[in-house]
Amino acid sequence: MNSMILKTGVLAAALSVSGLAGAAEMDAKQVTIAAKALGFLTTKAPAGAKVVVTAGAAPVAAVQAALPGAAVAAGDAAPGAYAVFVSSAAEGKKALAKGTVTVGNDVACVDAGGCVIAVETAPKVTIYVSKAAASAAGVEFDPNFKMMVTEK
Repeated sequence: MNSMILKTGVLAAALSVSGLAGAAEMDAKQVTIAAKALGFLTTKAPAGAKVVVTAGAAPVAAVQAALPGAAVAAGDAAPGAYAVFVSSAAEGKKALAKGTVTVGNDVACVDAGGCVIAVETAPKVTIYVSKAAASAAGVEFDPNFKMMVTEK
């Protein structure tokens, strides 16, 4: 009986840790891939476009390095921002309501319609795109890019 409880506890702990993995801050590789994905939007970012990074979404320095022509700042989504790196679907939905492209690292954000783009790098690189979120943000991707991503 005690071994059953122990096994159940270990399984629950493993599941909770794996559930937190998607909520972790994006790493530099994910940020770089997401920045390249933004380049496939049919509406290109103007020079000096504002990119916002919400708390816990990604390192601001990594976003600035990946998007050197953008004005990158930490904070909340604001009207007029070109893109917002978010850490949750709820943040993504708030940003979408302001007409911005949302980027995350959790496919659940795409599934919930909060992120236009989500990037996963393990076990392999996968870029997810939400058709509904892209429509809400008023953006479209180059048709060639659509062949390289998983649309939801």
